[in-house]
Amino acid sequence: MAPILGELVSGHQTLFQFVNPLSFVLTALPYGFGAIICRELTVRWGKGWFCLVLLGIAYGIYEEAIVARSIWDPNWAELGALADYSYWGGITWTWTEVLLHFHLTISIISSVVLVTVMYPEQRHERWASNRALAACFAGLALWAPILSWLHPFMPPIGGFILALATIAGLACVAWRLPAQVFPSRAGTGTRPLWYGVVAAVNMTVVFLSLFVLPEENLSWLPAWPVLFVLIAALDGITFWLVMRWSGNGTAWDDRHRLAMVIGMLAFFIPLLVLKDMDECFSGLTIVAILAVWGLWKLWDNTQAHYTNQNSTLSGLASTT
Repeated sequence: MAPILGELVSGHQTLFQFVNPLSFVLTALPYGFGAIICRELTVRWGKGWFCLVLLGIAYGIYEEAIVARSIWDPNWAELGALADYSYWGGITWTWTEVLLHFHLTISIISSVVLVTVMYPEQRHERWASNRALAACFAGLALWAPILSWLHPFMPPIGGFILALATIAGLACVAWRLPAQVFPSRAGTGTRPLWYGVVAAVNMTVVFLSLFVLPEENLSWLPAWPVLFVLIAALDGITFWLVMRWSGNGTAWDDRHRLAMVIGMLAFFIPLLVLKDMDECFSGLTIVAILAVWGLWKLWDNTQAHYTNQNSTLSGLASTT
């Protein structure tokens, strides 16, 4: 699921590139290693959502600072106008922010949530043996030297050390955190729809302001530190709303979590069709159709599960 979301549904690769075995192994498969590691460590350590968030950020730093090294390279092919806008102190700051946002929300959280919703009975179980988990770590570790051979740009050694220290620090904090970081409380009863709306608005604002619109015209943007702080504030507000509505993650169910993921993906799916229309057909329209169909079926099944569950509980109460 993580390679599908991170490379295909996001539109980063075309369908034809994605199904190429060499391309899949080199650029897509490691997303799965990262998602499995983050999910398995969260379960094995007996932690909750906040642990998954910290590990997701650590994964994003590893991919972009250690493997691809895109945050350090002012000539990275996908930067466009951002290289002139926020490259300072050896880092393209707004590019870093949007990538960490993407890897946390799409590569890790969305993939883990979708598979958990598909198999709810196994949500608290280990899904990988010790040997399989070790293989995921090995695959993720090998990703760095392979990509460095394909993209030989080398940042300052101090940047590498800082990135590795940050990754280790995030993992250590995630390991030491209590399972329930914030006290549980009653949720607000907010409908799943609003989780989706908030997630869609967040993703749209982040990508439009940090990635899409700078390509059109930089003159309307404030100084990059201002935009950097505004986007961080937006993420903070979004996180606060979700935590408030969900009773700090204790008063929501799979319908709310699934709606949030659908909202995150809603920004990317229409762009797949537009990309096929603007350029030569690359199979992304097929991806969009399959994504909508798959999410719809998963939503329908999840909704039916809770409807049947409520009907059963009502019947038991009446019998009692």
